Amino acid sequence: MTTPRTPTILDVAREAGVSRQTVTRALNDMADIAPATRERVVAAAQLLGYRPNRAAQSLVKGSGTTIGLLVESLRNPYYAELASELSRAAAARGWGLILCDVGYGTDRDARLSPLLRRVDALVGCLPAGATADVGVPFVSIDNPDETVGDATVWIDHEAGVRAALAHLVATGRRSIAMIDSGPEPSTRCLAYRAFLAEAGLPWSEQSEVRVEESHDGGIAAAAQLLGRGIALDAVLAFNDVLAIGAMKEMARAGKRVPEDVAVVGMDGLDVGALVTPELTTAATDRGVIAAAALDLVDALLTGDRPRASRERDTGGPHGAAAPGAEAGGRPRRTVEPYLVARGSA
Repeated sequence: MTTPRTPTILDVAREAGVSRQTVTRALNDMADIAPATRERVVAAAQLLGYRPNRAAQSLVKGSGTTIGLLVESLRNPYYAELASELSRAAAARGWGLILCDVGYGTDRDARLSPLLRRVDALVGCLPAGATADVGVPFVSIDNPDETVGDATVWIDHEAGVRAALAHLVATGRRSIAMIDSGPEPSTRCLAYRAFLAEAGLPWSEQSEVRVEESHDGGIAAAAQLLGRGIALDAVLAFNDVLAIGAMKEMARAGKRVPEDVAVVGMDGLDVGALVTPELTTAATDRGVIAAAALDLVDALLTGDRPRASRERDTGGPHGAAAPGAEAGGRPRRTVEPYLVARGSA
């Protein structure tokens, strides 16, 4: 079966009955071209499904590489910290960055479409329900669906969960609950179950609660766990925001952290060091994620084949281990969380 040929700028020129140079001027909104001609060229491009090469457009316009960053919500401090690191890393390369907060609503495609006309590549997590074929190089960050994108930065949350639980067990905790997020058990929750089974520690459905990914969700989750009357001497939370909410509810209920109940989060957010007691967490360095993502973008834009690798971030890149397996033929960089032990556990 023959793969359909990707339309070129010459195809658009023939369809519109103009020169290649006119197509370039029309699609780049350059001066000295009649509105009717521009409309005819745009219509021909749309008919053929032609997408301009953004790198070539940058050369025409005399501008540098521009990256689009997709985040689900800047209200989540994880995404705010990731955006900060990516912005700095892009600036260090002389690249521009445009931020797109796609949110949790149903109009995600509408928010995404204007961005695609302005960027050379995308990084971030394409939300469920949004268009998967974005038409520009796309590096997916921590997306459970590794078939999305041209390359991916994968965070080994299973390793993070194991580091957190091993710390709790080493400090004498045996009745460990899990605050999860989402309608179904997450990858982190499945790793939690597997660890408990391997360690011979108790588990039941009452040991888990799933809530929305927010501070209020953490408060509600801790209240549910305490209200169930189960044995409980530690809690692992899906992320730091939930963990901090849980700590607040523990204090309200008269439970001392960590004396009565230890609490551990995941992600390593800056805010974890600002609460009392300071939050123990399985941290992931956003600077490492940003560098890995932009390395993959650079390779995709230049046509190089980026190899898969694994990095253990201990506050920054810690060398490089042997190359890892690619995800469905797509280049992958794997980043491994590490434990930051503080006062909450």
